[in-house]
Amino acid sequence: MTSKLKTKIPVGYFHFHDDVGLNFQFNRALVNQCPMDEMMEAAQNIKTYADVKDVMTVLAEKALAERRILNASFYCRFAEFFCFGDSAEKKRLFDQFIQLFYKALEADMIERHKIEYPGGFLKAIRVKPDRSKTGTVVVHGGGDSFVEEFYLSVRGLVDEGFEVIMFEGPGQGEPLQKYNIRMTHEWEKPTKAVLDYFDLDNVTLVGISLGGYFALRAAAFEKRIRRVIAWDVVYDFFECVMGRNGMLKYYIINALVSINAKPIINCIARRQMRGKEMEKWIYDQMMYTFGAETPFDYLKTLKRYRCTKDISSSVSQDVLLLAGADDHIIPVRMYERQFKALVNARSVEGRIFTKEDHASNHCQVGNIGLTLNYIIDWINRKSSEGVT
Repeated sequence: MTSKLKTKIPVGYFHFHDDVGLNFQFNRALVNQCPMDEMMEAAQNIKTYADVKDVMTVLAEKALAERRILNASFYCRFAEFFCFGDSAEKKRLFDQFIQLFYKALEADMIERHKIEYPGGFLKAIRVKPDRSKTGTVVVHGGGDSFVEEFYLSVRGLVDEGFEVIMFEGPGQGEPLQKYNIRMTHEWEKPTKAVLDYFDLDNVTLVGISLGGYFALRAAAFEKRIRRVIAWDVVYDFFECVMGRNGMLKYYIINALVSINAKPIINCIARRQMRGKEMEKWIYDQMMYTFGAETPFDYLKTLKRYRCTKDISSSVSQDVLLLAGADDHIIPVRMYERQFKALVNARSVEGRIFTKEDHASNHCQVGNIGLTLNYIIDWINRKSSEGVT
């Protein structure tokens, strides 16, 4: 792959906004090449989550008028991300993001594929290296992600000689937006469909964010995966979500969900949503992604997203676990619990990134380049060791 579009992954995690969720999204946009000064100014104009769409839409129009197509595409994604639920505006912004993204990166020769799947199609993209292939890396995201938003983060793998295949499964990107295929905890099913479609064997699977759970789950069932990387360790997603504001709340909600106290849970959730914008956005976005009718249904579904003893003990491959010491979404305690649970893995290695690394935040946003180099070194080393 020889691209005319030169990009540089920034180093540093910056303060754009007092809201931790919004601040993280601004830092993600930096990774995707959105200009610092333009976003700093935009952040000052955002007082509520409802402001995001209008502010980012204006920025997208400005960037497009200045022929900054990549910037325009990611401003559309930023705006789409904060559109609530299943709306016509959300779908319009999604379509615009996709159109502009591939226009901006047409020199990268990105192949686009549709893979048959119950209810519609999964989406995959493939990029081949210019030189001899040194291996295949399959990448997917987590909750409500698009392959395009991770593309610039993993593009360096292609420069190192790897064929990179990225896919969207149920609850993500096009399968959700176009075919209404909702999220599943059984990630081995879409992974199998992708491996079959491309006739793959001896691959490295990388799961980003909640994809850390998905990747380990897929590896437990699918042995064509020889190396698996949890680019954030989600041992128990229910605990990640409900333990954000303290473990007492987690234990109370866990007990109420366990006894099917639906009216009480829904009442608690609605009260939270009235008081906190981030809580409302999380519930609305995740209920849409998971296909849940009520907050209780969403939380009940989350309890399936766990790397239980049976799943973890079935992982027999080489495993790399990555975590951030200050992750605001996935607590660092998940790392040690997952590490100990992988009792039958061929090998388990990992790293907790720190503030000194500029990579202590979720999915190491702040120093993606450092993380990617760490991943590349690990894959090369494990590939050279072979599989016994």
